[in-house]
Amino acid sequence: MSSPMSSTAMKPLPSFLASFALAALATIPPGCAPPAEQLEQPAGTAASSPPAQSRPQSAPTAGRAAAVVIDGDLSTVDWRSHVGERVSIPGELVVVDTFDLLRWGEVKVARDRLFIPTDHIDPNDTDPADTTSSGGSNVAAVTAAQKRNTSATVVIDDGFADQNVFPPRLFPQLGADLETVRIGSVINGVSGELQTRGKTIVLVPDAPLAWTPAERPARPSLGEADVSVACFNVLNYFSSIDDGRNDARGADSETERERQEEKLAAAILAMEADVIGLMELENNLDAEARLVAALNRTLGEQRFAACGLPAGFRSAPGGRDAIRVGLIYRSDRVSAVGDVEVLVDEAFWEARAPLVQAFTTAGSDQPFTVVVNHWKSKGGADEASDDNKDRGDGQGAYNAVRRSQALAICRAVEALQQREADARVLVIGDFNAYAQEDPLDALRAAGLIDLRERFDSGSPSGSHDYSYVYYGQSGSLDHAFATESMAADVTGIATWHINADELRGFDYNQEYNPEALYEASPFRSSDHDPVLIGIAQ
Repeated sequence: MSSPMSSTAMKPLPSFLASFALAALATIPPGCAPPAEQLEQPAGTAASSPPAQSRPQSAPTAGRAAAVVIDGDLSTVDWRSHVGERVSIPGELVVVDTFDLLRWGEVKVARDRLFIPTDHIDPNDTDPADTTSSGGSNVAAVTAAQKRNTSATVVIDDGFADQNVFPPRLFPQLGADLETVRIGSVINGVSGELQTRGKTIVLVPDAPLAWTPAERPARPSLGEADVSVACFNVLNYFSSIDDGRNDARGADSETERERQEEKLAAAILAMEADVIGLMELENNLDAEARLVAALNRTLGEQRFAACGLPAGFRSAPGGRDAIRVGLIYRSDRVSAVGDVEVLVDEAFWEARAPLVQAFTTAGSDQPFTVVVNHWKSKGGADEASDDNKDRGDGQGAYNAVRRSQALAICRAVEALQQREADARVLVIGDFNAYAQEDPLDALRAAGLIDLRERFDSGSPSGSHDYSYVYYGQSGSLDHAFATESMAADVTGIATWHINADELRGFDYNQEYNPEALYEASPFRSSDHDPVLIGIAQ
């Protein structure tokens, strides 16, 4: 795919919206503002960032108070000292969070995209190439980076108390001609009054925003690949409808389920992958079967097949979770070798049981094995105990469990290598761990190759790549590792940014989402970006 997917037809926007004037502020209800911790000021200024300077504007606009001009690094600004004043922030501001744009008319901006500290700073080692997965000798660097991130943003608010206004007042052209407010979009300076919303400081602009939308990316190249594998978290794709009384987590109507299937099918087909490891499928066979049917129906041919589930899956640790992992594949391009297997290990009682499947391609007698994972999340910190409590090192709760799951994967790969010398094994999935955290270091220490690290020409472990955005910070939760023999045949790896940067208003949900934004395209088919791996056979 070389260009963005075509949009469905939309009505032209009313002309008056292009030149609206923001009204006086009204009080926004408590609880809708970003967390108070986002207002923390840093302990110091990063050496690479010039300090911000606050100075009065020399020539005030007629009838309006002079604005305080804020230049440079935003993390050094004492925002509270300017509450009630007009401020002007010249230069480019990058949109880092759009979660509340359609609901409350707010976006969060910074000078640059912000990255989760542990995606590029190792809490155990000052050298990110080291693989220690215990201790905390470098936690101070993680803490300092996080303080800078939380203080480097400004919330821009439309100044109105009403909810779910479309088009949003800050971006009245949203949706027209595929104009989107993706994370990474650029606002070309802003001025307005600083106000408080509870403990949150917001900037209410006194003029419409001048902005440049970030483009939707085409499918990335994977080099001279003969076959490709994808890793894709499908955001609670359930065949069961959520009726408010059952345990379903996905669509809450037949229409929403159809929309979800349309978007997932569009995304998977656009990936052009031959094997797709899936996370967050409903733990049944029906969801997988429905997705395969949707893919084949869209293609008009019976090309996709599912690996299904092995006997004994539900009795395995992690086999009874509400969601599971799965594997589907293009049966016209690859063949499954033997039956799918479940990885049985006590480490996965608090996660989802991994699946293992070997494949071959036409004209090749070299099988490759895919191990698909979905490790324990960082959520539920209040229930964590002992070593699984959040230790304040940036890795969140349940880090010990995830490390145990990484070690279980290492044992499983070793067993596969004992079955077959030089086994070509690919370990993929949503690991719920960022690039420099202990679980990934445990994989590296065992000799598995971090494919993003090997193919990244920038900083260690692909620290400037990402597959997920959390509270305005980008990072990689979705990974691909390989044995050396497998890595030698990898032609490329890329994260396709079709989801994490997109407005949630583009997803399948009908509650609150404007109907005009729905399109049966890959964009916002999930909240995770897929990872694509090319392989030479």
